[in-house]
Amino acid sequence: MNLFPNRKLLVWFCTAALFTGCSVTNIFLTEGLKNYNAGNLQIALDYFTKAIDQNPADPQAYFNRGKTYSKLHQHQKAIKDYSKAISLDSGLYQAYLNRGIELILNSDFNKALPDFNKAIQLNDLDPDAYFSRGYCLCQLNQYDKALADYDKALAINPKLEKIYVNRGNIKAERDDHLGAIDDFTYAIELDSTDINAFINRGTDKGIIGDYEGAVEDFSSAINLNPESKELYLLRGEAKIMLNDYEGAIDDYTKLIKLDPQNAEAFYKRGLTFAVLKKKNNACEDLKKAGSLGYVDAYVAIKKTCGK
Repeated sequence: MNLFPNRKLLVWFCTAALFTGCSVTNIFLTEGLKNYNAGNLQIALDYFTKAIDQNPADPQAYFNRGKTYSKLHQHQKAIKDYSKAISLDSGLYQAYLNRGIELILNSDFNKALPDFNKAIQLNDLDPDAYFSRGYCLCQLNQYDKALADYDKALAINPKLEKIYVNRGNIKAERDDHLGAIDDFTYAIELDSTDINAFINRGTDKGIIGDYEGAVEDFSSAINLNPESKELYLLRGEAKIMLNDYEGAIDDYTKLIKLDPQNAEAFYKRGLTFAVLKKKNNACEDLKKAGSLGYVDAYVAIKKTCGK
């Protein structure tokens, strides 16, 4: 049985960079930026559009409207505005960076990569650019290059905890579980609320046989998100490896309370009851799992219940 089949996917984060390259004299840009920073996005959008109407050759106006569209999740419009800003000023590295991010959101990694390359060419001291390119390279299965970019980003700013999570994920995929655990630990030291770091570290601890450590990390994750169904499964499986069957049953029961139709929870609780020789409880749970569509339950019913 693969006890830890699913690790958290690479976490990608990067908010659109703010354009601060030159002073804003246009009243529409000034009001647009003020409203953008205040969270009044639709008002900001209107002001940036007025700025464009007043001066269609101003790259700032397109750039700032692009980041406003991005905040409004209108990604195609954001890409169009970033492209216009670049056509007016090919030196706007933030426009390349932000357009690349938008392309990532569209899962268009091959198109995003040249934007990150250009952003880094224009400014090789921005860790966000290396981080974003590293994420993009990882999605293209270019793991060596992704690791190199993560290393460069951390050399510039060693306190970017999300990079440790992403780098740890690559190490784990390469079976460097101790290295992955170290990276997740760095991430947790920088941000003790990073639930993905706890989940992934717990997963890797389980893989190397540190089940007590896995239980501890999954417990920390549960404290951060008590409603997560996955976490009770993960902790229950780690407890089984410690022969803590009652603890595992407790976790599966909590999951069932959260999701009464969770067939896997009934199945695993049923198997655990069977280990404890609680046949009636085991058969009841296994039959419930089968009725919910968990096919493997029928094999277990035949073995445990005799029919």
